[in-house]
Amino acid sequence: MNDLIMHNLVQLISTHTGIQIREQDYKDFCNKISSRMKILKLNTPEQYYQLLLNINKVQSVSYRENDSINEWKELLLLLTIGETYFFRDRGQINLIKNKILPELIAKKRNFYNTNKDKKPWLKIWSAGCSSGEEPYSLAIMVKELIPDLIDWNILILGTDINPKSIEKAQQGIYDLWSFRQGEPQIQKQYFHQQKMRWEVDGQIRKLVKFRCMNLFQEAFPNQLSELQNIDAIICRNVFIYFNSAAIATVLEKFYQTLNPGGYLIAGHTELHGQNLGQLQPKIFPESVVYQRSENLQIASNSGINSSASKLLLKSDSAQENTSIKQKSVLNLNSSKNVALNKTQTQERSLSQTPATETAYQSLLKQAEIFFHSGEYARAIQAAKQVIQQQPKHFDAYFLTAQAWANLGDSEQAIQYCQQALQLDNLSEKPYYLLAHIAEEKGDKEQAKALFKKIIYLTPSSIGAYLEISSIYAKEGDIVRAKKNAKHCLGVT
Repeated sequence: MNDLIMHNLVQLISTHTGIQIREQDYKDFCNKISSRMKILKLNTPEQYYQLLLNINKVQSVSYRENDSINEWKELLLLLTIGETYFFRDRGQINLIKNKILPELIAKKRNFYNTNKDKKPWLKIWSAGCSSGEEPYSLAIMVKELIPDLIDWNILILGTDINPKSIEKAQQGIYDLWSFRQGEPQIQKQYFHQQKMRWEVDGQIRKLVKFRCMNLFQEAFPNQLSELQNIDAIICRNVFIYFNSAAIATVLEKFYQTLNPGGYLIAGHTELHGQNLGQLQPKIFPESVVYQRSENLQIASNSGINSSASKLLLKSDSAQENTSIKQKSVLNLNSSKNVALNKTQTQERSLSQTPATETAYQSLLKQAEIFFHSGEYARAIQAAKQVIQQQPKHFDAYFLTAQAWANLGDSEQAIQYCQQALQLDNLSEKPYYLLAHIAEEKGDKEQAKALFKKIIYLTPSSIGAYLEISSIYAKEGDIVRAKKNAKHCLGVT
């Protein structure tokens, strides 16, 4: 596959879904495209690209609109992983059951006590629900927490971009593998066995509604649908597929869709380093979650509430850590700078910089704006000019490292991180980036060693503890995972 058609396919997928295909994944991506071409009996990648574009006639091959729609469904099966099970991630599940849901339910009761002619509403959205285990798990928790459920209006909405996953979720029938972390009593109480499979009980099923949805493309909140006034959004292991622009787009829509005081729960470390906009991080021993302020006015540009900011400002992973997996973007300027479009970026000249600033300071600001706009090559070029003028400029080296990381060149990123550390070996920022590169390469031991280095340098680094906890959890070492998570309680 030549570079042009590869670029076009990657861009088309990103535009349609927000899914990021990284350069280091191109080989695997090519294999997936080739497998689809063989099934469809297409001769060239160009034909496959045109099929996705829904062109009616290309090279004597006719396509109907449904052909394109169906192929997107098949392609998404290859690009995303639908791995899930009931009550997945016990730490977050316990946080939702013991803290988040009781808080939301209590607020609803208090509010509707003054409006006794109306039933209280509770609306929960499982975004990226795969085959449905998560929304059904939420429904079971809600039923156990609200004994007078008949007096409530409950909606648990499950959405996923994959229509085949939604079809399975609507059937509500699962095999034993979906219960591998569940409690036998829960399985016995809320499921009916059918030979070697189990069907969700009708009382639970009526609380849940499913539909297919593209988070990146679909407009929400929507006053004509359920996608408004949501009390909690659970969106786990979805952002790992998105580029930084797509993450920012979806986060803003989530914020607008949440009720004041509503929560967003993402996967561990998925949003580290991402510009959170107006969402406020809240730190619990089990996880970091994100809340829409009770006050509709913006408390600050960063969106970080006072109770969490004292901790987060000491944890550079929550504000400054950049992950290759997410192509996260540092919020070095105000949110207005992030919103600059490319035309504004290109038109912004050095003459606009206050006269009191030196040339290299102006160049560095220009590099930061390029970086925020996703123009990583131009950011590198500008940062290198800073390095030529100031060979010992730490920020220029680190910004260059981040830009190379976001371009998918880990070796260049490592090189510039090392050069930055030669200038300041006590800064934890390059270690965060190096740790994520190691984790991306599958070197979990190196990643853990680097996160431990960060903790040694900055004992208050909550993010590093959570990162190590997440790695141990993935390795199945629950004891060490919990131990590192609990360290966050002692961070002040």
